[in-house]
Amino acid sequence: MGRARFILGIEIDYDMERKTLGISRKAYTESIIKKFGQENAKPCLTPLEPGVQLTKADEPQTEEVKAKMKSKPYRSLVGSLMYLACGTRPDISVAVAKLSRFLENPGEKPWDAGIKVVRYLLKTKDVGIVYDGLLGTQLEAYSVGRQSWRPTLGERDATDAMRCSCGVALDVPENCRSEFNRSRIHGAE
Repeated sequence: MGRARFILGIEIDYDMERKTLGISRKAYTESIIKKFGQENAKPCLTPLEPGVQLTKADEPQTEEVKAKMKSKPYRSLVGSLMYLACGTRPDISVAVAKLSRFLENPGEKPWDAGIKVVRYLLKTKDVGIVYDGLLGTQLEAYSVGRQSWRPTLGERDATDAMRCSCGVALDVPENCRSEFNRSRIHGAE
């Protein structure tokens, strides 16, 4: 039978010479791009604009905007991106988490932000995860968290970042290491 090349929509790429295993969902990524009509759009370099704030104020304020947004497949957009983020595209996870806050009452700004994520996928559809057998089975995790109350926006703001590695090259810049809480588990499989 040979080695699996495609399982549950995940493309598997083995390189025995370099001792790597790559996983990606290029076909699914392309289907998202097509589903939301972004095949000919201008690609983006980042999933969200740096510093973008999606708040309760971005929910529809008028009945006209609410009616307009009901015709947009916002839940489908967020669900498609979430499925992609969970398996092979952790680079869009923060954007998907921010978009998920508006599933009940999406406005135009969250919709536009979601479409921007799709345009980012247009630029990065070949991206996936590569596991390097030469790095062993050491599991490393870095995390940083911050919570604050923003009275001007009337909501709590929680910002978390986490990077995990198990046989994947993980680069945390030296100037960030003091901010990260680092834990290691040796021999994890």
